[in-house]
This record gives sequence, structure tokens and C-alpha cells, in this order.
Amino acid sequence: MSEITERKNIISITEMNVQDIHASMVNLKEMSTYQPLNIVLSNNMDSYIPSDVISTIQSTTGTLSFTSTAILIKSPNAIRASFQEVFAPTLSNLEAKGVNPIVARKATLLETLKKMDFKVKENASLDSNLKAVFKAKDMKVLNTEIKSLMHKLKVYHTEVFVENMATACAIASKNIGFRDVEIKTVQGKLEVIASNSQGQHLLSEISLDSKTNQVNANTETIGITDGNCTTIIQSFNEELRKMNIKIGEEKNTFTGGVCQMSYAKIIDKQAKVHKRRKELERIRKLNSNKQIKN
Repeated sequence: MSEITERKNIISITEMNVQDIHASMVNLKEMSTYQPLNIVLSNNMDSYIPSDVISTIQSTTGTLSFTSTAILIKSPNAIRASFQEVFAPTLSNLEAKGVNPIVARKATLLETLKKMDFKVKENASLDSNLKAVFKAKDMKVLNTEIKSLMHKLKVYHTEVFVENMATACAIASKNIGFRDVEIKTVQGKLEVIASNSQGQHLLSEISLDSKTNQVNANTETIGITDGNCTTIIQSFNEELRKMNIKIGEEKNTFTGGVCQMSYAKIIDKQAKVHKRRKELERIRKLNSNKQIKN
């Protein structure tokens, strides 16, 4: 028997401790370091933010400070919803105070971004996009540049979110005895391939639904013939719960030994071929020993 857990719409995850990740002996060649957007903004603020935007913020909404204390990373959809909830009323407030519409929109963008917890990779560059936003002189150009900036932020944040989910799955796998773990990209999906000393496999696949922009994460047992599939899956899911990962929908299904995920089928086939070769090698050695005795 085998079993699969399908998790649709990962809502938020806890930031993974880098030291824990490295201690797990996970192959992290597909992963990269990241930082909060707040740090990016704080480090480059003086180089691209006009004085009229800064003064508008300081005179109407308070000081312009960039700090981040959040330990949860929101999903792309969740952080987009939060952005919309903050942006609209902030812009209305500034416009009601008679602030120039273009200045108001730039100040609103900055005020909203500093309250969001976007994550970006350390090697990511936003300077050109930010400068284009704050140099814009008319509303049409400004809206276009804001849209471009937000698209790039969404892409960066989604990459970080997906990678953190993959890392969580890697750590969960290690914690339940599947200590040999590799993370790699296959056809746009992050595959977390874990195995134990018995040659059994646990595959977690993290993917982005391009239509809904939801991040999904499925986990499937491979080659488990001792009846422990349910125990393994339950233990794995419990490890994810310990990490405070919020999931929109979760469903467990028995597969009857027939792998469901595409990459699980590949691993299962490779494992069976390897097992068959070992068996043939064992038989060859036995026959060879018999011939020597005769």
C-alpha cells in the first residue's frame, strides 16, 4: 500500500532556521538566501525616493521606518490581499488631505510596502524598478511602473515562499527518519526526494498553480511495503503542523501501491530497476559460488 497527502493553497509558513537546514544535511543546491523587502528599501531609500514623497509621509502618516518582526511568510495570494487592503484607504486618506495625486500614489506605495512582509532573494535587484516609479511624472507612466514593480515583487516573493515550503518538507522528512534528502527542480516544480536506510522513499512536490496563484504541496510514499504508509504520512503531517504551516485544504488518499505524482512514478521505476539489478547480482554470485564448489 502507499498513500498521498494533497495540500492545496498553502496560506503561510514559518521562516526556516538556516542553521537547522544545514544541520539536516539536505542537498540545497536549488535553494538561495533571501531578505525582507524592508531591508532593501531601507538600504537604498535615499538614492531614489524624492524629498516631496518623504515629507508627505512624515507629515501625514508618521515617520518613514522600515522594520520587520514577522516570523511567518504569507502566501503570494495572502500578501496580495493584504496589500490591497492597506493601499486603497491610505491613498484615499492622502488625497483627502489635498496631496498632489502623483505624490500621494508614490507615498501610498511606499507606506504600503513598508507594512508588507515581502521577501526577495539577496541577489535580486529592484533599484531600476523603484527609480522608475519615483521618477514618473504622469499618472499613466506611474501606474505602469508600479504594476511592473509589483509583478517583480510577486515573482521574487513566490520563489522564496515555495523554497521555504520545500525546506519545511525536507526538515519534516529528516525528522521522521528519511535523512537522505535532495531538493531539485523538475519541470518548474520543486521536488523534495527523501529516502531512509531501508531504501524507502518519501516525495514532496511543491508547485504553483498558474491559474489561481496558489502554492500546493503534495507528499507521497514510495516503495513502502510494510504497511506503515499511514503512520509515515501522519508523522510527516504532524511535523509540518509543528512548524505552524497553515494549509487551506488537505486530503489523504490510499493509492494501492500505484504512484500518483509524475516524479514519484519515475523514482518508483528507478527503485524497482535498482532492486532487480541487486537481485540478479545476488543470484549471479550464488551461481558462481556453486560452480566453484563443484
